Amino acid sequence: MDRGIKILVVDDDKDYNVYLTKFLSDEGYITKGITKPMDTLPALEQEKFHIVILDLKMPQISGTELLKEIKSKHRNICVIILTGYPSFKTAVETMKLDAFDYLKKPFDLNDLRKALSNAQKTYCLVESSKDRLKSSVGKKLKLLRKGKKITQKQLANRTGLSPSLLSQIENGQIAASLTTLDKLSASLNVKIAYFLDEEADESTATIR
Repeated sequence: MDRGIKILVVDDDKDYNVYLTKFLSDEGYITKGITKPMDTLPALEQEKFHIVILDLKMPQISGTELLKEIKSKHRNICVIILTGYPSFKTAVETMKLDAFDYLKKPFDLNDLRKALSNAQKTYCLVESSKDRLKSSVGKKLKLLRKGKKITQKQLANRTGLSPSLLSQIENGQIAASLTTLDKLSASLNVKIAYFLDEEADESTATIR
């Protein structure tokens, strides 16, 4: 399952980093692993990540200090702490610095699953089925229209819908009504089910 959530794993232990990134990828997350803690901030500047999984004990800079720097530049990012050397002191320090959770190594994978699930809810990373369908319909419409080399203006003329409405649908800003989808499917010569099936793409579009 593609969750669309990007996780950055920061752990200097290469084997553990590979193990963790593979597990997260298998769980459906988009993951990247970093073994050099000083590469963390540049990575966050270059690419948007929703969650950082951060080891505490690392060379060059402590996880606590790195957490402080991450939060100073990316206040709304979720950071989950991992440590093989848990202590009450570091737990309190990291929580004061707005870490979302604190997990002891080795940990039960279900504990990590639970932490990630809670993080998604707290940071509003869970996309509703309605939003997912809205986005999916928009992408399919744009893909099909461009595949047939039809401009938005031309499609507007064919369907009687405004170019502004078509643009909003394609960008996932508004949901298309069934009446609108019927007009679009008739104009583009596909069945309406093409837009409503989240697994469908242009290659599976069925001619009416």
